[in-house]
Amino acid sequence: MPMKNIFEILYRPTSVFERLDKLYEEDLDGNSNLIGVIFGAILGLHSCFIEYGVLKEIATGGWLILIFFLLTLISSVFFVLIYNYVFTYIMYWFGKLLGSKGFVADTRTSIIYSLVPGLISIFVLWTMKYVFNSVKLNLEIQLWTLRIISFVFWFWGMIILVKGLMTMNKYGVKNAILNLLPFVAFGLMYILIKKIIV
Repeated sequence: MPMKNIFEILYRPTSVFERLDKLYEEDLDGNSNLIGVIFGAILGLHSCFIEYGVLKEIATGGWLILIFFLLTLISSVFFVLIYNYVFTYIMYWFGKLLGSKGFVADTRTSIIYSLVPGLISIFVLWTMKYVFNSVKLNLEIQLWTLRIISFVFWFWGMIILVKGLMTMNKYGVKNAILNLLPFVAFGLMYILIKKIIV
């Protein structure tokens, strides 16, 4: 059932959220944690491949595999803690101020399923980078193409999140969009911190 929902959320988010809204809170939490662990593991592997050159300088052979495994495990745990708990509770309480009738599990489910396009974007971006290296496109064209693709997948995820919040929290589109403010604030802080550090 979770796998069917993951694929279907991309093109029928309202139907999926209506189906999920009928589940018990424990089932929603179990599904969200499982999906969160899988997403976190994929992000961990993605990071390992990006930093492969650095990791290879630290270790080789079996030790390198062990480092990959540990980093993937840490990423999974970190992902579940941040998305399934920290973001969930912040958005849940903010949603309550806006009149949400949903439970914590409803907000958690909305957030975790909205990340599916972002996960797909990792595979698309890797494929595009491989294609760009093959055809040797201008670097500026490559960067703009990757930014546009990233934005499209991010926007797709935000649409899914709005649909989820509307369905699971039982309120209108305006309150669902307002409920995104903590998410947007964290995103802006991340960009600001990144600019300061770099």
